[in-house]
Amino acid sequence: MSIRLLLFVLVLAGTGCRTWSPVAPVADADDRCYQACTPSLTDTGVRWEADPEDPAAWDALGAVVVPQLIRKLLACEAARQSCAGFINDLKHRKVIKGRER
Repeated sequence: MSIRLLLFVLVLAGTGCRTWSPVAPVADADDRCYQACTPSLTDTGVRWEADPEDPAAWDALGAVVVPQLIRKLLACEAARQSCAGFINDLKHRKVIKGRER
């Protein structure tokens, strides 16, 4: 009986039998998930440099600075939704399990 076992092991070793290991499925989030919304967590990257006593400075704030901030906010929200959608798809397919809320 031990000779049969030895032959079986030799056949397995000779045929290149190896341990099965699961391969993770290829998946990645949208490229927007990896883009930074702002230069840092404390800096928006939008500047307003003007004389606060000049009425034109306040016009520039509303006409230039606020729209820049809005564009950054909307781009960041689109990236956040893309990432959340990717994560929710993984949860829906039971690839990952989310924590209880």
